[in-house]
Amino acid sequence: MGSYPYPPNGLVEIDYEFILIFKKPGESKKVLKEVKEASKLSKEEWKEYFSGHWHFGGAKQVGHEAMFPEELPLRLIRMFTFQGDTVLDPFLGSGTTVKMAIELSRNAIGYEINEGFLSLIEEKIGLKDKLPIFAQHIEIIRRKNNTFDVPKINYIPAIQNANPLIKPSELDKDTLFKVVKILSEDKLKLDNGQVIKFLGVIIEKPEETLNYLNQKILGEKILFKNNNDKKSSENFILAYVYLKNKLFINGYLIKSGLAVPELGISHKLYNKYIQFWKHAKDND
Repeated sequence: MGSYPYPPNGLVEIDYEFILIFKKPGESKKVLKEVKEASKLSKEEWKEYFSGHWHFGGAKQVGHEAMFPEELPLRLIRMFTFQGDTVLDPFLGSGTTVKMAIELSRNAIGYEINEGFLSLIEEKIGLKDKLPIFAQHIEIIRRKNNTFDVPKINYIPAIQNANPLIKPSELDKDTLFKVVKILSEDKLKLDNGQVIKFLGVIIEKPEETLNYLNQKILGEKILFKNNNDKKSSENFILAYVYLKNKLFINGYLIKSGLAVPELGISHKLYNKYIQFWKHAKDND
């Protein structure tokens, strides 16, 4: 409940879910007039079912952790099928969808790989009691074996780790990222999960640099630009880092004597770094 009963940190309840509707293109099938009449909705039902928001209670989670109320499949089955159509539930669970399909004079097929739910399904759809006359034929088919023989796919994903990647196009814009953690004297972690390493900088005074970064950079918004001819590691991006006010952090570290230029590599601002270094030595 957050900061209940006081502002400002109360938590908004997400007590709704979305229903996604997909429909194949093409002509609708022909349906007999008597079937259409038997399947029609009243004006009141039509207005309620096809509105953008539904309001009804949930279901008690007894025997299964993701049970939903019967009203949900009832509405969807009546909205999108005729009597005699077949309703497919690829994740049968406790059997609510099949139960409602049978009660609404539809056929139903359901798949469930957890046999522990079988008794719950049988009880829900009425196998242990007297079935409606139109639902006498119900068949339970078990897999012949409990293993899936899935062929291997010759596919190597382009992104092979969970680190979020930043597109090069983003680096050309003034995109701001928040620094959420100082990982070391030369690495920052951003709010999108990316790690940034100062390009072309060798830290000479680690302890003082960490103090500076924690006091002045942590929690601040930064923008960064990488040097396109410098390859970054899988774990971090080599970059020029700027504060929101355009303060060049790489340059500041060198000018303040906390770091020196990495002489073994070339990059766009290499000569600028040398000037910063000379300035720092002159003021030493």
